[in-house]
Formats: sequence, C-alpha cells, structure tokens
Amino acid sequence: MTRGETEKERAEREERERRDWFEMMRSEAAFRVWVSLLADMGVNRLMVSEEDMRMRNIAEQILDRMADADPDVYLRIMRTLKRI
Repeated sequence: MTRGETEKERAEREERERRDWFEMMRSEAAFRVWVSLLADMGVNRLMVSEEDMRMRNIAEQILDRMADADPDVYLRIMRTLKRI
C-alpha cells in the first residue's frame, strides 16, 4: 500500500468515526448518558489523585471527539455539566 493510499484510508476511517459520533450525539438518550458518564469521570471536578487525572484525560478525549463531530451538542453538554 502506498503512502497516499494509507493516508486516504486513515482519512476515510476518521470521517466514518466522526459521522458515527455525530449520529450518536443526535439522540437525547445518548446525550443524557454522556452527561452522566462525563460527570462521573470528573469533568468540572477538582483532581486530587492520579486516578482522577486518568479519568479526566479520558473524558477530555471524549469531549474532543464530540466537539469535532457536533460543536453545538458539545457546547450543550458543557453547559449542562457546568449547570449554565
């Protein structure tokens, strides 16, 4: 496989993943589940242990994917988590 083919395959895979996140984020049930999970993972909470930092890192990766897939829903989730 050439470098160009590899890059094209990677770009297609990333776009599929972005679309999957977009579709999933359109569900109100998914929205509620994600808000609950992210809150449990410590988003907007003080980190006091290494485990807190690991969970926050994972939560930040999830939030980054959400922001890439659907910025409007990402903002709604953040407002909900911050209670604004």
